[in-house]
Amino acid sequence: MSWFEEWFDSPLYEKIYANRNREEAVQLIDFIETFIPVKKYPNILDLGCGRGRHSISLAQRGYQVTGIDLSEAAILKAKRLSESEGLNSVRFLIGDMREPLNLTFDSILNLFTTFGYFLDDSENLKVLTNVSGMLNKEGVFIQDFLNPSHIKKNLVPEEEGSYENLHYHIERYIENEMVFKNIRFTGPTLDEPVVFNERVKLYNLDWFQDHLKLAGLTMQSTYGEYDGTPYDKDESSRMIMISRKN
Repeated sequence: MSWFEEWFDSPLYEKIYANRNREEAVQLIDFIETFIPVKKYPNILDLGCGRGRHSISLAQRGYQVTGIDLSEAAILKAKRLSESEGLNSVRFLIGDMREPLNLTFDSILNLFTTFGYFLDDSENLKVLTNVSGMLNKEGVFIQDFLNPSHIKKNLVPEEEGSYENLHYHIERYIENEMVFKNIRFTGPTLDEPVVFNERVKLYNLDWFQDHLKLAGLTMQSTYGEYDGTPYDKDESSRMIMISRKN
């Protein structure tokens, strides 16, 4: 089993990322909406939707949204959230981003560094190729990825804390142009320590420009923060890339 299949399905994932709140999602969607107004781009795919916070925010604004994620636990949580909101304009599917849907969309979103998980570069390129194939003519692809330069300058090697009755210790390091995160949980409700791992390729902006082009997409602009601040290689925490199908 791949690290992301095991980790994203774990209930401990929600504990370590409890600070990922709806307000943060709304800020990003506010910004995204300026590029894909609902009247022109009504049909959206949220690729790697996780527990659905961005998909739900989009559906509340009138978009028809499909959210897809490999994690069965994440999709179940997303469905429950959308049902609690009384939304019928969003659907959630279990699926692998390396396998395209037999559907097309006006815009595709890939948010919060839901990319670069695969060791083989060709598999990550395949995701971009699938995006191009699922976009309608002149469709827009919006990708939100970490800024490698910022990560390398500001990496916090160790961190620890508590959530409810669990203690966690996080170790981070960079090796072979990948950032690794090892997360260790201990606590009275666990029979023994539980360890999960994350790994993301540190692709820079040039890599995306070249590989988006190979996939049939053209990058048109890049931003560095969720408030729309222009991208700065050294200072920005994010790379929010706006591309259009050729």
